[in-house]
Amino acid sequence: MKQKMYFLLMLAAMLFVACGDDDKDEPQKPNTPDTPDTPTVISFDDFSSLIDMSYSAIIKQFSNPSMQLGDKYIYENVNKNVEELTIAINSDTQTVYMVLETLKVNAYTEADIDTYFKSKYKFYGVQKLDTYDGGGKVIGKINVYTYGNTERQEDATLVIKLSGNQSVTYNNPKNEPVIPERTSLEAMTPIDAANTFMLVDLEEIEEAYPGVFSQTEGVYMGFIENNEWLSGIAFVPVDGFIGRITILYNDEKDDQTIIDYYIGEGYTCTKTGHDDEEEADIYTITNGVFSIKYCAGRGGVTYIGE
Repeated sequence: MKQKMYFLLMLAAMLFVACGDDDKDEPQKPNTPDTPDTPTVISFDDFSSLIDMSYSAIIKQFSNPSMQLGDKYIYENVNKNVEELTIAINSDTQTVYMVLETLKVNAYTEADIDTYFKSKYKFYGVQKLDTYDGGGKVIGKINVYTYGNTERQEDATLVIKLSGNQSVTYNNPKNEPVIPERTSLEAMTPIDAANTFMLVDLEEIEEAYPGVFSQTEGVYMGFIENNEWLSGIAFVPVDGFIGRITILYNDEKDDQTIIDYYIGEGYTCTKTGHDDEEEADIYTITNGVFSIKYCAGRGGVTYIGE
């Protein structure tokens, strides 16, 4: 009887070991519920930390701007992914209120940047906006995504706007400078026009000059009456900022009078060609900061730095 019991115990032990060996041959599956794949978050050149930084700290970190216009400092070729960085200072608080990051072509994909910002900030939505060429013609669409650091956008002290995979704007809307009283268009000179509108945010212009500029196919145009020098101003915003303006001069002023005006203000003037269609000479007028291509009562103003 004892031998029979011993034999049964040995047989049970052998079967147990055999079963254990069979289990080892089978792949083991964790007993966990199915979970969706987690999106890969890229390492992105995020300049949000510059918002609210002091002027002194910014100058230490970014000591040599490529250009400066008023309280805006522009840096070119910041790194392999960033073409240009514009840092705007609130002169009242002496802190950064806006940063515009222009990315190099295809440095990142749009989806990757969107995933990055969604992983760090609240997502407020996306708009599909028209894009324009230099003449104001619609040439396509772009997605503009908005993110921030609070549940409600109106409470945010950091608002981020991503335009496709082309640029990112960081802004503290609660630290924006108070817009000073502007020169009225009726009293504005050609030099005032350049100083007033170049490299300025479109929203700032619309707030300072409500109802003055009408928009057609992306071109903003304001006509001026009773101005000694100007009859109109036009511009096409790029990423919300004005990088070039067109001045229409008062047709009572001839070419020589306009040229003499700029020379009297310290500009140099060079005849650079002739427009056969207009039957008028072309001039380049510059002071090292602005360059104006002038012909037949019309001037295209661009910012070229100091």
